[in-house]
Amino acid sequence: MKLKRKKRWILLVMVLSVFMIGCNRQKNDLEETTITLEPTKTPEKEEIIEDESIRMVIHPEQTYQILESFGTSGCWWAQYVGGWNNDYKDTGIEVREAIAKLLFDKEEGIGLTCYRYNVGAGSKESKKGVYWDENRRASSFETAPFIYDWNRDKNAVWFLKRAVELGVEEVVFFCNSPLERLTINGMAQVTKGEKSNLDPKQYTDFATYVLDVTEHFVEEGIPVRFVSPINEPQWDWYEGQEGCHYEPGKIAGVYRAFLTELSSRPTLKDIELSGPESGEWGGNTISYVSALLNDSVLSEHFTTIDNHSYWSDKASKESFKRWMNANHPEVKLRSSEWCEMVNGSDVTMDSAIHLAQVLAEDLTVLDVVSWQNWVAVAPGGYRDGLIYVNTEKKLFNPTKRLWGYGNYSRYIKPGYQRIGVETTKEGETFSPVVFTGTNSDNVQEIVAVFINETKEKKQIGLDIFDGFQYTDIDIYETSKDNNLACIRTESLDSRDFVKIELTAESITTVVLSHR
Repeated sequence: MKLKRKKRWILLVMVLSVFMIGCNRQKNDLEETTITLEPTKTPEKEEIIEDESIRMVIHPEQTYQILESFGTSGCWWAQYVGGWNNDYKDTGIEVREAIAKLLFDKEEGIGLTCYRYNVGAGSKESKKGVYWDENRRASSFETAPFIYDWNRDKNAVWFLKRAVELGVEEVVFFCNSPLERLTINGMAQVTKGEKSNLDPKQYTDFATYVLDVTEHFVEEGIPVRFVSPINEPQWDWYEGQEGCHYEPGKIAGVYRAFLTELSSRPTLKDIELSGPESGEWGGNTISYVSALLNDSVLSEHFTTIDNHSYWSDKASKESFKRWMNANHPEVKLRSSEWCEMVNGSDVTMDSAIHLAQVLAEDLTVLDVVSWQNWVAVAPGGYRDGLIYVNTEKKLFNPTKRLWGYGNYSRYIKPGYQRIGVETTKEGETFSPVVFTGTNSDNVQEIVAVFINETKEKKQIGLDIFDGFQYTDIDIYETSKDNNLACIRTESLDSRDFVKIELTAESITTVVLSHR
């Protein structure tokens, strides 16, 4: 990046009042946008145990899943925001570029590493069906059977490519519905009262189309890792958006057709199928998962199961995890969609904390190796997007959900492994999530994230059991006053203990490193 452009980006960050990313030691060129406290003297271990702090004990010897990615979806915002090349408040930065950096840049944004691109069914071109919002229609690349116009969906493709340029390492191509020309009613929505909209005779053509699209973008350098042909099959999908219902007994046939076609394409040899993308962890999800993992052919292919975390409480997740451990312990889990299903816009810590609690629960109860927020950008009206946009003025407003998500995605890097943590005070858990790994500078780290949902500040004594000796500490906070700000950084004598203050209604990331 040229110096002039870098200064423009810094100006943009200041305009947004984004006090984030990087303590002085890590980002000296952004000192004006960070908050740094004077180093504090850390008490001895005995003092922490004796005062009123809540002792949190990290156990590096207890190991769990290895993280693969944090991400988000391009539905349905990318197909219009991707065309917003207007200057953002005279900063010299395009609006779409500013949004892309906030989402995917590893130094100036929250560093998401997975992007879900929607392979549309063509309702945008046909105008068929009942859609609550015309932006929920999606393009297809077909102009005639297996004849393609790759200039279609150009705005969404811009975001797909820019996300990869900014550091996304894993792309998922997913379908809400098969192509309209392949469906029984000729639409990307199911006829009300029907339980299917795809004739088995069309399974092969459906697979051919999606993998033609996949192959095209792989050849252009897009790192597609998963193809997901079915999305939330248990719902009716007769209005609102593109969608297709499938009974559990039908999905194996679809996936077999995709696997056959995938196996015939050497350029796609590193791609896996994902699914069944059930909308919840409870309900009849086990029936859909069993349809894949009990199939003699498909069971040899699936190394992971992708599901969504909507309407799923802790008990339903624990139940599903027990079932997986008993029946398919070798298969990893991925939480591929979630947003808070609540009406009304919210930019405050309330929805940020709720997002963080669900994320932490999925990481610790389900041991998911990937977690995806649904829709990165939205026009408001729901607690969904990480960033709200004004579609008339082509402006945007980052929410606290963005920064709270960044407390995880920015610092828990792909390849880091979750380790154990416990509290010595019952009822004061702070939903801790702790990972360890070696960063790109070959520095060993422990990354711990805590949620303080109360209206009072809390003191914790962070104790590391049997092992890791750190020399440096960096603390990042998202709260009413801070957006992923670095609020403390210092170098310490090697030790296994530190005292930390958690601001009221905050999400706090503690990075302990040994240099």
